[in-house]
Amino acid sequence: MFGILAFGDSIVFGRGNNIDRGWAGRMRKYFEAKDYYNGFYNLGIPGNSTADLLERIDTECKARIKINRQEDKFVVLIGIGINDSRLIGKLDNPQVKEDDFKNNILKLIKISKKYTEHVVFIGLTPVDESKTKPYEETYFLNERIEKFNEIIKESCAKNKILFVDMLDEIKNKKINFAKLLDDGLHPNAKGYEEMHKIIKKFLIENKLIS
Repeated sequence: MFGILAFGDSIVFGRGNNIDRGWAGRMRKYFEAKDYYNGFYNLGIPGNSTADLLERIDTECKARIKINRQEDKFVVLIGIGINDSRLIGKLDNPQVKEDDFKNNILKLIKISKKYTEHVVFIGLTPVDESKTKPYEETYFLNERIEKFNEIIKESCAKNKILFVDMLDEIKNKKINFAKLLDDGLHPNAKGYEEMHKIIKKFLIENKLIS
């Protein structure tokens, strides 16, 4: 049995791309053609923060990850943190403090590792601040997103967890991501396609999928 669980927020869920349902929806279609594929679960919930995910990840993993044979394999993908980075109502009112965010990431790593050794964090994506300052009475700033992304990256490195650095990948590929964000925050179809390519390539290179 082989399965993938994708946890996260609206970007994992695929908000803004209803037909293909984001990068996770594209990945599910990719796996549906594979003989060894048994299940791809899109467990992204719009608005979720690390605190929200901590309330459900243990139950979700327990319900879906069943290791009955030595060859059984499950991969847990986690894309979370952009909602934690937001500022509520005004620029000096963070939803989550950086230390609390780090503790939540470490807890998510610990819980995930109970169920599988194959855990991958998907890094955060940039925003178009001309549309997210404010965004629905909240503020999303790239400087703050970069700080939270670095916290995830460092936490993964210390715990030997794979990390897809979306910010670096976007920069290295010279992708003008702001043009791929119709609302300034959520990717459009082209944006999700770019994310899908990056994530799929990373998983193949790390021999988690073929």
